[in-house]
Amino acid sequence: MATQQPTPVPMLGFMVFEKTGDGDGFVSAMMVTDSRGYPLEFRATTPVKPTLVQRTLYGSQIQHYVAIELCGAELIRKSQRKPRLTLVPEPWLLDIAGKTGTDMMALWRAGESLRVEAQASSDDRGTLQTDPGASALIYEKRFQTESDEGEMLRLVATCAKGFHLLEAFGRMRAAIELLAKEDKRYQ
Repeated sequence: MATQQPTPVPMLGFMVFEKTGDGDGFVSAMMVTDSRGYPLEFRATTPVKPTLVQRTLYGSQIQHYVAIELCGAELIRKSQRKPRLTLVPEPWLLDIAGKTGTDMMALWRAGESLRVEAQASSDDRGTLQTDPGASALIYEKRFQTESDEGEMLRLVATCAKGFHLLEAFGRMRAAIELLAKEDKRYQ
C-alpha cells in the first residue's frame, strides 16, 4: 500500500533592509514562514559598511547597490527554504526579483507614504482587502510569469487570514535590533 505524501504548504518570505544603529552601514534580513506566520527560517546579513571611497563612487546609488546586489540576492540564494513569494515593505526592493528569478511583492497599508523612485505601471499595482473594516493593503508585484498572479494573490489572502502580514516586517526589525544588542558586529 502506497503512503500518501502530505501536500506541501506554500511558504511566504519576508525581507527587510535597514540602516545600522550608527547609520554607517546596512543590514538585511529574510524570514520564511508557513501560512500561519510561524517562522521556519530566519537569516540576517552582517552589517555592510561601505567605505568613504565606495560611498563617493556609488553616490546616491549606494543603498540600492548594497540592498539588491550584496544583501537581498544573497539572502535569497542562501535560504534553505524557498518561499513561493517574498514580500518586501518598499517597491524599490523589488529589483531583487530580477537578480534572483524570484516572485516578489511589495506590500504596504493604503495611505502610507513611500519613497517613489519610478512610477510602476498600473498593471503592476493593486489593492488587497484582507480584513473587513481595516484599511486596504497596496501591492506592487514582480512575478516571473503573469499567469502566477492569481496564485500569488490567493496565497497572500490565505496568509492574511492567519496573521497580519505587515506585522512580520516589524518582527524582523525587532530581531535585527536584538542582534545589535547581543552581537557587536550589528552595532
